[in-house]
Amino acid sequence: MRVKRTLLAGFGLFALSGLAYADLQSVDYNTPGDLTTKFNLNNQTGTGGFTQTTNGGIGDSGAVDITAGPSGTQDVTAVYNVKSYNLDNGPIRLSQAVKVLTQYTSGDRLLQLGLIDDTATGHQLNGGGAAIADFISARLYPTAAPAAGATTGPFVWQVQAGQSTGGAATATSNNAASAAFNLILGDWYQFSVDITKNATPSSFTVSGLLQDLGADGLTPGTTLTFGPETSSNTSTPEIYADTTVFGAYRGHASTGGADTYDNFSITQPVPEPASFGLLGLAAMAFGARRRRK
Repeated sequence: MRVKRTLLAGFGLFALSGLAYADLQSVDYNTPGDLTTKFNLNNQTGTGGFTQTTNGGIGDSGAVDITAGPSGTQDVTAVYNVKSYNLDNGPIRLSQAVKVLTQYTSGDRLLQLGLIDDTATGHQLNGGGAAIADFISARLYPTAAPAAGATTGPFVWQVQAGQSTGGAATATSNNAASAAFNLILGDWYQFSVDITKNATPSSFTVSGLLQDLGADGLTPGTTLTFGPETSSNTSTPEIYADTTVFGAYRGHASTGGADTYDNFSITQPVPEPASFGLLGLAAMAFGARRRRK
């Protein structure tokens, strides 16, 4: 009997400690309609939204053209509409590649990645104006336009949260920006953001990675890390309480330094299905043992 108890306990422990796998969702923009069917494109300013192209991406594959316009002031949030997520189930990682322009003006977003409350029109990763969303995000943006002939440009990382209560314009709050770092103009970079819901109410932990992929997007280089840092203030309670959120990214025409986007992905660890089966077997075995006693 002691051997049986030990065996059953082992089954239960194995079930509970089963490895997790990543429920990866990805879009490579190589299939016509990837952009317009898998994302809701919510313009805050400008017209036209992003444009999917058949080349110009990593490996000269399909991609999203940020500079196509037609509006030079275009500000768009693309919300991934294929699947929603619940932050109570664990941290979420968003990732996308961005090619940096060789010349741009400063101030807007190279790339912003985050989780947003809804896919509907007006839900953007930004505050004020027509934005009416709750979100948690991180963003990269230039601090100055590169000088003529420069090969690098200065950028910073920053965590931003937003909240729209009762349909009012979104109010945002920003963590302190990082120290400036230089990116190589014309290179591809893979930007990844990890967002974790903390036990402390209205609190998130946000961290990030930025890896240089070279001019071809296929040559891994230097990796920068950001955070982890906490976002917790009056702009986080509603997104913290939301059990249905969506992945999203945001960019600006030519004013944020982004030329092209490629390879979007979002993933959240989920329990290994085999673990559920083992847990059920262990529970049944324990139940049978209790009935025999």
